[in-house]
Amino acid sequence: MKKHLAATLAAVAVLSGLGVTTASTAQANSPCAKAAWYTLRSGDRAPLPATSGGSFSCIMGRGAGGEHVKALQWSLNRCEGARLDVDGIFGPATESALRTAQSRNGVASDGVYGPNTRNAMRWEIKRSNNTTYCGRLS
Repeated sequence: MKKHLAATLAAVAVLSGLGVTTASTAQANSPCAKAAWYTLRSGDRAPLPATSGGSFSCIMGRGAGGEHVKALQWSLNRCEGARLDVDGIFGPATESALRTAQSRNGVASDGVYGPNTRNAMRWEIKRSNNTTYCGRLS
């Protein structure tokens, strides 16, 4: 009986932990759905992929499409040396360019955009006087 109770309690503890992990993972892995302006501490701004709710912690990969993909493609071209058509389609060329940028910037080269890639890569950033430069968000 004690072994059965211990096993049951262990299973509940494991499942409870998985539930918490799954919930936080789901929040961190919400899909990118739009482009939104990210404001740096300096007041400069950059258009970044965001969730429909406006969070910049989102993921996207091959098959995604829209303004959020265009924001990524634009900065890959301007700041990471890619030569993509800025068409809003996350296809093989965008995936390849993203893998190159990820590798160059020291993050896992998986071809999937997410928070680690966002923080590592360089973005085209706009100053208040409308001039731009390439830089990291932090």
